[in-house]
Amino acid sequence: MKRALTTVALTLLVLAVCLVSITAAGDRPESDSYELRTWAIVSGGSSDGPLVESTSYRLRSRIGGPFVGSAESTSYALWGCGAYTPVEAAFFASTTEPLCVTLRWSVASLDGVAGFHVHRSQVEAGPYERISTELVGLENPGVYEDRDVLPQTEYWYELWVVENSGAEYCASQWPASSLTGGRFVTRFQAFTRSPFHDQTAVAFEIGEISESVHLTLYDVSGKLVRTLVSEPLSPGRYEVAWDGKNESGQRLASGVYFCRFDAGDVSERSSVVLLK
Repeated sequence: MKRALTTVALTLLVLAVCLVSITAAGDRPESDSYELRTWAIVSGGSSDGPLVESTSYRLRSRIGGPFVGSAESTSYALWGCGAYTPVEAAFFASTTEPLCVTLRWSVASLDGVAGFHVHRSQVEAGPYERISTELVGLENPGVYEDRDVLPQTEYWYELWVVENSGAEYCASQWPASSLTGGRFVTRFQAFTRSPFHDQTAVAFEIGEISESVHLTLYDVSGKLVRTLVSEPLSPGRYEVAWDGKNESGQRLASGVYFCRFDAGDVSERSSVVLLK
């Protein structure tokens, strides 16, 4: 009986924290703070955007306990629970293989959820880009493997919920991160575009600190037309752009050009086609 009373008291306390934030218009913060997340509007006003002053709303909880029950307000705005999202999620990332980051999550409820998307960045502050090409299904707990990763690189992830209505929002309160394993190998990879008109790029990797990395371009006669790289580089993956111009900034004629990549003991050749 004592335990039951404690649970009821906790529920009432949490509800009180939310409902005490129903403040008169004169005491409220700026209207941009009115994000209705924990509560869904049953009736009264629009279900999108901030609550409107001097409008009566009937609200219901959007997530499971302890946020249960309903609330009602006239000429006031509910704003105190803006830190919560409709789906509470625990979200983790771990490197399960040298070049595989496994993301796992568990959500409080799948009600109204159509699926999930995973967003990724190499910087915690973003910007984040969606990497899941299709909607991740309704499994709880959920799992997603990211194998399109580079060695020795830290990635940051966000979990986004897609509702049945099509609306999307970030369910993770902060991004999850993981550092990949493996090693870079010194090698020339490829031109990103060939043939090309305006711009292409040369991709390559450096496996160990190299005091001498050279990336140079030649015409069919063997004449040097452009030096793209000539400096020491740390281990990592690089892309160097080429705009089809020579060292003087003049546009080169259409034709085949040859690229020479030298880094330490590695020396490779490739070709690219420039079109007018």
